[in-house]
Amino acid sequence: MLSIHGKSPLVFWRSSLSLQCPNNLPIALTSLSRFFYGAFTCLAFFQTIDCNLRKGSFDTDFYDILLQTCRDLKPLKQIHSYLTSLGLIQENPHLSAQVIANYSRRGDLESARLLFDTIKGCRSFLWNTMIRVYTNGGQYEETLELYSLMRQSGINPNNYTFPFVFKACGSSSWISKGKSVHLDVVKTGFQSDMYVEAALVDMYAKCGEIDDGRKVFDEMSSRDLVCWTAMITAYEQSERPAESLSLFCQMQLEGFVADSVTIVTITSAVGQLGDLKKAQSVHSNSIHNGFIEDVNAANSIVTMYSRCGEVESARVVFDSINEKDVISWNSMLSGYSQNGNATDALSLFDAMLASGVKPNSVTALIAVSSCAYLGSLCRGRKIQDFIISSRMEIDTTLSNAIMDMYAKCGDLATAMQLFNSRPVNERDVSSWNVMLSGYGMHGHGRESLDLFSRMQEEGVRPNHITFTCLLSACSHAGLVEEGRKLFDDMGKKLSVNPLVKHYVCMVDLLGRAGLLEEAYALIAEMPPEPNDEIWGALLGACRIHRNAELGEFAAKNLFQLEDKHTGYYVLLSNIYAASSKWHEVRKLRQDLKGKGMKKPAAFSLIELGNEVHGFHTADQTHPECVEVYRKVESLVFEMRMAGYVPDASCVLHDVEEEDKENLLNSHCEKLALAFGLMKIEVGLPVHVTKNLRVCNDCHSAFKLISYTQKRTIIVRDANRFHHFQNGLCSCNDYW
Repeated sequence: MLSIHGKSPLVFWRSSLSLQCPNNLPIALTSLSRFFYGAFTCLAFFQTIDCNLRKGSFDTDFYDILLQTCRDLKPLKQIHSYLTSLGLIQENPHLSAQVIANYSRRGDLESARLLFDTIKGCRSFLWNTMIRVYTNGGQYEETLELYSLMRQSGINPNNYTFPFVFKACGSSSWISKGKSVHLDVVKTGFQSDMYVEAALVDMYAKCGEIDDGRKVFDEMSSRDLVCWTAMITAYEQSERPAESLSLFCQMQLEGFVADSVTIVTITSAVGQLGDLKKAQSVHSNSIHNGFIEDVNAANSIVTMYSRCGEVESARVVFDSINEKDVISWNSMLSGYSQNGNATDALSLFDAMLASGVKPNSVTALIAVSSCAYLGSLCRGRKIQDFIISSRMEIDTTLSNAIMDMYAKCGDLATAMQLFNSRPVNERDVSSWNVMLSGYGMHGHGRESLDLFSRMQEEGVRPNHITFTCLLSACSHAGLVEEGRKLFDDMGKKLSVNPLVKHYVCMVDLLGRAGLLEEAYALIAEMPPEPNDEIWGALLGACRIHRNAELGEFAAKNLFQLEDKHTGYYVLLSNIYAASSKWHEVRKLRQDLKGKGMKKPAAFSLIELGNEVHGFHTADQTHPECVEVYRKVESLVFEMRMAGYVPDASCVLHDVEEEDKENLLNSHCEKLALAFGLMKIEVGLPVHVTKNLRVCNDCHSAFKLISYTQKRTIIVRDANRFHHFQNGLCSCNDYW
């Protein structure tokens, strides 16, 4: 039971009315109004007061409280009407502003503006209120229009006006309008106001004019922590992290102590740099100053460590957060995903569900992307079911990610079904790019080109990524003439100037087709300077066609640009091994060892129900490894009966022929396939995912196994998909 001084609200109200002193009445009604959930009930009491309680009987505080207790639009309109009848709307700017602000909080900007327009002789206070309402409501055009009308009406803007106008300009990147308002600041003499200057810095930063913002910052007569943070954030958001950190150090030298907001910005800057030592320093500073207790700061430190590649430290910070919010979980999930720890990301996703924290669309995006990385179709389907059952909003970005997941997990048909079921107006250029890339990965170059024609018919403008997908699709399918035409049409017909990545695709396309001299000529005449990917593509083509001379030339240029990429050493080593240049192979391995580099270990995954089983080459750790090797022997025997001859060139060691065959039989993709054939029901396809390129011997073996076992085998390697069926591969041996 509600009570005031031990009495019910109604009894207290009546007893107050009976008092002779009229001053008690406002106090009584003010106390009473605090007890009611909404203003409607208070207003009902208020309207029953007799004629002695008219205009002038109450002070502004009473009406303030009445408006503050208003929770709904209907009673607000009644209060507005009542105050209008008393004449207070016209006479009291403070109450007028309160009603306008209340309308904006209820999302009724139209009523707020109508009220503003009815008040004659508006003071700057009300103009500022209406400008603030528009800006905070994201109505930036209306903000600028009202500001212009304010100037035309002869009302001078002040230090309460300019920050919101600058916010509107910055949020819409209207730099010319922002500079015009900057001139007004100078004319009206507010250029030295600290809050106006801070808003100016923020506006210039959001419009990408960082140097102009810095000029304003350097000319400030005095700067507080907010101003420093605004400029530091401007550099960080413009991806100029070194300058952001330099200014942060300068701020500390001038005696300012960072707060949690500043720390969030600095952690992002350090993350951009990927500097682990600086990350540890910022973390230590946060602990010392107690910022680590702030969940936003802690979340940013998790992200910072993740971007520095230090996932274990990120997890330590994550585990130390007592009240984890959804951003905490997303930060750690993203850290795992970005660093290739997709399995850990999915395990953490399960832990998040168990914790009771509700995932959002960002969480779902990370989980779906992790499934795509692993090629985990079963898990991907379950996450999609979860998204649908939880009624999560599936925006275009998440929809694209789900399509990409199905394509990368080998289920191209479902990906295309989802694409076609999406309304035309909800398919952006990225949606088309996902499917163009999907067709390319699966070796369906013709289908990719047909889809591109459909894309053009529907009026979707291609971008740089579109042509990367198309040229890559042509490369995987051996469509040389089509690739040449696409490359030629990019700049001439479609106004997309070729970038280095497009030249990489063309070198790969020509090189795979054996046109090594043409590929080299293209490199020699390309306008941008060739990078390591260009020479890497040529080196890869030389490996396919066993051109040791050109391969050595490509490697020489390559190692001058990038001598820390183990994959390039492996490519050259493969060329030497194919030519039986074992001395050169050993020399390359010694170079790798001397530089502290290791060849990435081959690893294959196969999904079985809710479990993912992994196999290394020559794996002896799997619980059923004995049975797996027996199955491999059985498969090899059947293949030999069908004409299989091991390809010894795939063994990159100078060993005896018998040992070479044993090494081939222990390749991780063969072990994974053998396990799948043992466990997966007859008639169902077997999906294998490998982190490296599948070797020639395994490719030949899988074709024969698909024939002898009457099974469909789908292999995703580092480059593409191979669908083996009835002794054939979807790549048509062009890979």
